[in-house]
Amino acid sequence: MQDKTILLITLRSDIGGGSKHLNSVFENLKNDFNFFIASPVNEPFGIKWRDELKEKFFQLPHRKFSIVRFLQLIFYVNKNKIRIIHAHGKGAGIYARLIKLFSPKVKIIFTWHGFHIETYNSLSKKIYLLIEKTLSKFTDLYINVSESERKICLVNKIYDEKKSIVIYNGIKDEYKPIDKSSIRQKLNLPEDKFIVINISRFDKTKNVKAFIEIASLLSINEEFFFILAGDGEEKKEILEMIEQKKINNILLPGFINNPNEYLQSSDVYLSTSLSEGLPYTLLEASMCGLPIIASDVRGNNEIVQNNFNGFLFDLRNASQAAQLISHLKSDLANYRELSDNARKNFLDKFAEQKMIFKLKEVYEKYLI
Repeated sequence: MQDKTILLITLRSDIGGGSKHLNSVFENLKNDFNFFIASPVNEPFGIKWRDELKEKFFQLPHRKFSIVRFLQLIFYVNKNKIRIIHAHGKGAGIYARLIKLFSPKVKIIFTWHGFHIETYNSLSKKIYLLIEKTLSKFTDLYINVSESERKICLVNKIYDEKKSIVIYNGIKDEYKPIDKSSIRQKLNLPEDKFIVINISRFDKTKNVKAFIEIASLLSINEEFFFILAGDGEEKKEILEMIEQKKINNILLPGFINNPNEYLQSSDVYLSTSLSEGLPYTLLEASMCGLPIIASDVRGNNEIVQNNFNGFLFDLRNASQAAQLISHLKSDLANYRELSDNARKNFLDKFAEQKMIFKLKEVYEKYLI
């Protein structure tokens, strides 16, 4: 195993899908491969990796490119005879592809975890696409986490089709049936309300303001209650928006370390993202059997199938989402059907071991 050296790089080690994904890969395959990790030292994952890996951990700044650390990382890669670098996320991909200029024998695997070019203005989009097309020359394999993400990369001619594969994100099945009333009591949540939940970063891509708009439409009905868990750069604007719209039936618990408890205490998951890779929170909601109301965008629409495990709505139509939530509250038979299908869909397509098996095959191939 000592010669199966793989460096995993990410510029995030806080709570988020990319960090969870990397940790899942590490935990499931650390007995098969000799892993090194380069990441920031943040809670919860960065501190965990640093403490466990010791000298096999290399610290990088949070979401920044450092020339000094880059040069040190080149030395680190050569010193430890790294054979594969698997970069997770756009910033990590910059580090990894540039390293290949100095260590041409190392194999570079790159996973985006979301190709969000629609959030860029015209000039930024052109510059970013030019950078990615240039860096593709130093990339041995692209792993897309959804078919729709791969399709948009091909449409924008980022890479040759033969250099890419799709491996869906997967998560460990941690679902345990519990009494909803008791878990609501534990979390101090109202026992008699229909609870709609969202767990995400408060940023432009996650589009949390649309969640508030939908909550505002339903807030006149006292039978609804909303949970908006997370934090981020738009938090101040979100709080001001809630106050302005006088929404009283909403809880903002911040980042939570027990998402499954909050999900199992809820009735519906609502996603309002502008785009996604393959969102972990929707997988977690599916695992817990929650019907999902989601924006009809890339990533979301590969998890949610209309009237099977939830509904997709047009982001320009907040009232459509509100009507779908009201429908699920009033139609118990349809709710139960979608809930059962959500769980089945998770087990069929997004179980963790499916993802791990495919990644192991990739690593073995590039270590030959």
